[in-house]
Amino acid sequence: MKTNNLKLISKSGQALTSLLIIMFVGLIIITTSSALINTSLSSTALLLEANDALVVAESGAEDALLKILRNPSYVGGTLPFDIGLATISVSSTNPYTFVSKGTVGQHQRSIQVIINNNNGIMTVSSWKEQ
Repeated sequence: MKTNNLKLISKSGQALTSLLIIMFVGLIIITTSSALINTSLSSTALLLEANDALVVAESGAEDALLKILRNPSYVGGTLPFDIGLATISVSSTNPYTFVSKGTVGQHQRSIQVIINNNNGIMTVSSWKEQ
């Protein structure tokens, strides 16, 4: 009889050890998954902020085109948006060259535009991100 009691005691100890190992492995998997999800969300937020800065820069460039069309002596300025700020600087006339810098949070993106004025008809000859 004593032999049977020892077998039962050793089996119940094995179950506890197995349960602790399974819980430990599960905890490692959950912790690693949480860290990966957190990193992915942070990267996505930064990417969205950078894309928003480009949108602000393009909007500033479009606004500058209209202002130069209406007032050929326009020299630039700032244009606030809900998500950021566009800063426009005109560096030359005919061909007009200006840069629109969009700033959102810590991200900044720039668009350089060159337009030609030919007898009152303005055409965009270059529109590129710097």
